[in-house]
Amino acid sequence: MKNFLFTILGGFLALIVFVLGSLFGEFVNVLKGSQSSQSSSSELVINEQISASIEATPDIYISYPSFYAKNISDDDKSMINAHFSGILTLVKENGLCTGGAYQTYNEMNKDGLNSLSLSSELACKFSANKLEQYNKLIADIENLIKSSVVKLHLTAINPAFSAEAEAKNQSELKSALSAAATNAAQNLSSDFNKTCTLSELNFGGASYYHARLAEGGAAAKISAPELKSKSLKASADAKYICK
Repeated sequence: MKNFLFTILGGFLALIVFVLGSLFGEFVNVLKGSQSSQSSSSELVINEQISASIEATPDIYISYPSFYAKNISDDDKSMINAHFSGILTLVKENGLCTGGAYQTYNEMNKDGLNSLSLSSELACKFSANKLEQYNKLIADIENLIKSSVVKLHLTAINPAFSAEAEAKNQSELKSALSAAATNAAQNLSSDFNKTCTLSELNFGGASYYHARLAEGGAAAKISAPELKSKSLKASADAKYICK
């Protein structure tokens, strides 16, 4: 009988120890969760758009001279082909422009009749020291078509950035954005009395923009503005964690 009672008592004590152990484990988990919740609630996530700017000077000029002709007759077509063959030869030899092939289309003339017209355009990019070379190309083309139904329309010569300069500008803008983002983290730390660190800086969505380079308007004569320094700006999205 004694042995039976001892067995019952031992089992009961084991059950009590098991229940108390489970309750203690649950209490520890609740305590940890509470601490984690408090830590999480004290953490701030801040998203900001960061801006930065640099100064850069355009290193090339661009211009887009175009050609047009209206009311083209059958008699004009052979001369037009010969003139554009000569234009393409001049462009190739000069080396500053691309394009020059023409396309024809039908349109209504002032008398309401259907007539044949054409259009063409050159894309010219050149450094400042090749302005005279560009001027010579234009003069040669004007001389070639002076008796043609094809007319030349000159557009303004505008400052621009070459592909190499544009890549350099964007690299410098990214560096400026990184510096601005780091500085913003220090300001946020001071504002919120917390330690704020830069978590993400998204260059993928960065937008780059700059002051208008084009002077605008058609060129009455061939001239080029001075290559002056311009302000280039960029923005990117930054994410900060403040604890």
